[in-house]
Amino acid sequence: MYGSKCINQSYYDRKILINCDWFMRSCDCTTNVKPTLKNHNFDSFPSGTIVILHDKRMASTWSLDILPNDVLFKIFEYCDAYDLIRLGQTCKRLNEFIHLDTVWTKKSKKCLVTNQVSKRFRERCSLILNSYTAWRVSNNWKYGVYKKYIMCTKPKIIPWIRLTNDEIWWSCGSEILCFSRKMIVNRIRKGLCNHYYQQLSSSQNDIYRFLLWKNYVICSYRDGSITYFLKNTFNTPVYRIDNDINTCFSSIRAIDATSEYVISSNESGLISMQKHPMISTSCNRQVLTINGLKMVKSLSVDPTETKFAVGSCGTGSTKISLHIVNIERYKQIDTMQHQWKHGAGILDMVWDDPHTLLTCGYDTYIRKWDLRTQKCVCSWEDPTDAALYCLSSDHRYTMVTGTQYNCLAVLWDQRKTNFVQLYYVNPRTSSTRSPIYSIQFDNTHLYCATDQHLITLDFLNCSQKNRFDYKSLYIGPS
Repeated sequence: MYGSKCINQSYYDRKILINCDWFMRSCDCTTNVKPTLKNHNFDSFPSGTIVILHDKRMASTWSLDILPNDVLFKIFEYCDAYDLIRLGQTCKRLNEFIHLDTVWTKKSKKCLVTNQVSKRFRERCSLILNSYTAWRVSNNWKYGVYKKYIMCTKPKIIPWIRLTNDEIWWSCGSEILCFSRKMIVNRIRKGLCNHYYQQLSSSQNDIYRFLLWKNYVICSYRDGSITYFLKNTFNTPVYRIDNDINTCFSSIRAIDATSEYVISSNESGLISMQKHPMISTSCNRQVLTINGLKMVKSLSVDPTETKFAVGSCGTGSTKISLHIVNIERYKQIDTMQHQWKHGAGILDMVWDDPHTLLTCGYDTYIRKWDLRTQKCVCSWEDPTDAALYCLSSDHRYTMVTGTQYNCLAVLWDQRKTNFVQLYYVNPRTSSTRSPIYSIQFDNTHLYCATDQHLITLDFLNCSQKNRFDYKSLYIGPS
């Protein structure tokens, strides 16, 4: 009844033998098998021999859980995530094995939102997720599993938000509020909203745009001026750049900065580049006028700080909405080759890398531009046919847009042609259907700024009871 079967495999380069000590420890019937196994001289078999031990009574007890970890790793590489989850429900050992971080390492790098591959994206994440949690949270993003919180409420405004790994900054009228991301979650759960630990109140006009640069908050105003504030001494302006380009009222519509220059553009289409006041006190402002450019809506510096993109409203004489300007050669301007439509303005843009630019705007499309060919290489149309007011990216696969209607945010995967999920972020107590004017996200939270509220969706601390799969309303259940 007991015995062994030897098969000579000449193509093996080395001796492959079953580890009998491990086999005896792993099998349930080792008591009866031990004496027989010890009588075999396994060293006498030639190189390339596979020893297969078989027992009719033991055959029914062989299962996946008796295999060593390195063999299981190889097998599970061919399984998708859902198969692994089902395997983890079969027995205790496989459940413990499935939750090992190394099992999910390769799969987590392909996850939507939570892949955490880009260094720029990781810098704004409040925590770095392990591989298994990254897959679970990514699944929550895909199927709309989240908890919604209202962080703050203000009268009707046109807001702007910026995100760091420990803070969220929100401009509302003539104020900028700073929230601690570690403190705000616990306070919101207790029903304590409107809790911020820093507040900038300006006596000037409303703040149209602001950016976080090193230890400064740089604000642009509707009167055309730019003011620098230190993050710690928030209400005391450190530097101020007045509007001396022209005497008429002209608000700054877009602003960004490099390590040396602050770059801005006003509503009349003039682009200004000037060294930071703490670097140079002399007024060395350079002013650029692009032919046919009318009313700049967005401006963004690339990661290498060698060029910047300018998006306009698309109503100028040339209808071209996107220009690329070289910072070192300020007069060198490149235009993107595209069949531009009248009024197809660009309202927001994000650099995925130095050669790839994502834009969105009035024409209801996200467009992906390759600067090496100066062409649009891919596009995604909004499912509700709405203008796209804002855009955020993880600089890998994920994009999230804020739309014109119904406080709707849309999740996109650059590897797919269709959208992934829809999020209606409007509060139930509100009857307004505001656009989402500004949007930011990290691996666990989505932050949206509407005309009255700052809202966050938490995809980490939630359960399947909090599921809002609005995608099924458009293309059926997944």
